Amino acid sequence: MDSKGIRRLYLPLRPKGRFSSGRKTPAKFVGPSTGLRRLIVSRFKCGDGERYRSSLSIWGCFGWSFSDIFLRASEWLFINFNIQKRRGIMKKTKLFLAMVLGLCLLSGCAGKSDVPSDSGGGGGGQAQSGETAAENAAVKDEVTVVLKGEPSNIDPHGNTELVAMTTQVQIFETLVKKDEEGNIVPGLAESWEQVDDKTIRFKLRDNVYFHNGEKMTADDVVYTIQRATKKPSSASIFASFDAENTKAVDELTVDVATKAPFAAVYNYLTSTRGGIVSKKAVEEMGDDQFGRSPVGTGPFAFDNWVSGTSITLKRNDNYWGEKPAYSTLTLKFITETANRALEIESGNADIVLDPDTGDLDRLAETDGLKVVSGDSYGISYIVFSMDDKVLSDVRIRQALSLALDLDSLVETVYGNYATVSESVMPSTVFSYKSQGRHEYNVEKAKELLAEAGYGNGLTIELNLPNGSEQQNIGVIAQNMWKEIGVTANISTASTSEIIAAGRRGDNQVTIMAATYSTGDPGHALADFDTRSDGFFRPVDKKIDELLDKGSAAYDTAERAAVYEELQDYIYHQYYMIGVANKTVNYVITDKVQNFYCDPGDIPSFAGVTVTE
Repeated sequence: MDSKGIRRLYLPLRPKGRFSSGRKTPAKFVGPSTGLRRLIVSRFKCGDGERYRSSLSIWGCFGWSFSDIFLRASEWLFINFNIQKRRGIMKKTKLFLAMVLGLCLLSGCAGKSDVPSDSGGGGGGQAQSGETAAENAAVKDEVTVVLKGEPSNIDPHGNTELVAMTTQVQIFETLVKKDEEGNIVPGLAESWEQVDDKTIRFKLRDNVYFHNGEKMTADDVVYTIQRATKKPSSASIFASFDAENTKAVDELTVDVATKAPFAAVYNYLTSTRGGIVSKKAVEEMGDDQFGRSPVGTGPFAFDNWVSGTSITLKRNDNYWGEKPAYSTLTLKFITETANRALEIESGNADIVLDPDTGDLDRLAETDGLKVVSGDSYGISYIVFSMDDKVLSDVRIRQALSLALDLDSLVETVYGNYATVSESVMPSTVFSYKSQGRHEYNVEKAKELLAEAGYGNGLTIELNLPNGSEQQNIGVIAQNMWKEIGVTANISTASTSEIIAAGRRGDNQVTIMAATYSTGDPGHALADFDTRSDGFFRPVDKKIDELLDKGSAAYDTAERAAVYEELQDYIYHQYYMIGVANKTVNYVITDKVQNFYCDPGDIPSFAGVTVTE
């Protein structure tokens, strides 16, 4: 207990235990570090019990950092800062921080007194003392969540943008799902049995109705799987499913078939891309209309979409399970990270997804707000087009990797909210194997470029998603690549546009972030499959062979060994450079109850309550 009676626990950023097949191992609690940053664990009610969730805070240090200020200032910092002369960092950093402080003061964003905030307890521990009172308070009838952008559509088989999946999970449900501990539990299927090594028989719930009033049947499940295997956005997840032999046994029984023994079948069925759609609704509406006003079975039904502003969902009063405590869920689209933070600080939102990591320490100390963080199935990465003549040369890809000081980059962009990637998939995914840090060696990078015929310089196109941390990564990478004579011309577009261009092979170098909600290595590495319309597009049959071998292996040790070999191979071919193992981070008001920090970064809001 501290002087205010708040219980504070200290733990490392990343617990030594990992997820294994979706399960968390307990965090190891240790004493406070000698640095300024401390990981404060604040207690609040989550689901049916109480869990410790963490928020990072900087004590006795600055805490404000907005993405737009970062982007303006970072170019100056890296032009004037020779990354190899580390001993001179403090002088340059002090000048940089002074400039940021000045910009903050001029723009009115430095002091939290300039921004109106909700009344109530402060960030962290004060919410605990008011917990009992909050439970007895009146509950708001509308919950407002801020997303980092607008989805192009919200068809579960038509869009894998994170903002789309966050919307889909409120509307659609899957045959099976994962509980908070990562266990497979019943969803729309109440039970199942393995008929043979390639067939699972699911018994469906008898009381499930779509939002259009139609009863869900086995025909809808068969239609969903057949549709998912054909759509580009869901085909990689369903590549191992046998749509032709997936059949309805009776109205409430369906046999789901796979092409070969498939150990990860249940994990894959938990994906939002396995969301069961109404056959009648899709056929009557067509794909385009369905993507803008979909029909599912979930706790919320689609109500309205105001382009550029928000999507409104209404409580499904005919829901088969426990109904939400409130009637309206509003999902706002705010691209600029600074404006997302301002939205909750000014009392216009209850939950903010994808906050700028540079803002988190400040927001954690803001009265009435909490930062909720946890391990995730997420990774940020740099990927190269194998359709590009220049980048098809492994020496070029390796040179670009050697020029990146990932320790500096990750610390600058994420602070304590990420660790440097040492593989090609997130460290929380089953069978993860550390390959060690990518070497940082500017001179060796220059030698490789010269050897490949680009000793006099090289120009590349760098594609970045709008309003994202990847823009911050891109600016830093751009300046680091200048050190080896590589000019990176930055262009930005929406995430959906970048993914579509990547599938066409039109992107040259792209910085992206991905969250693999299944927690399965086959999913995390699926984009490397040359037989699907994947984003990474390497033409490498060895990858296909190892993916097939891993998919068919039911023995846990054998399966892990295959995926470890695959990680080794991809890593040393430099098809992709892992940048950071990310945490999932959310900002909520202290009036929010029962919010679950989802490692797949696709939280459901059905169980949330917000007191008045």
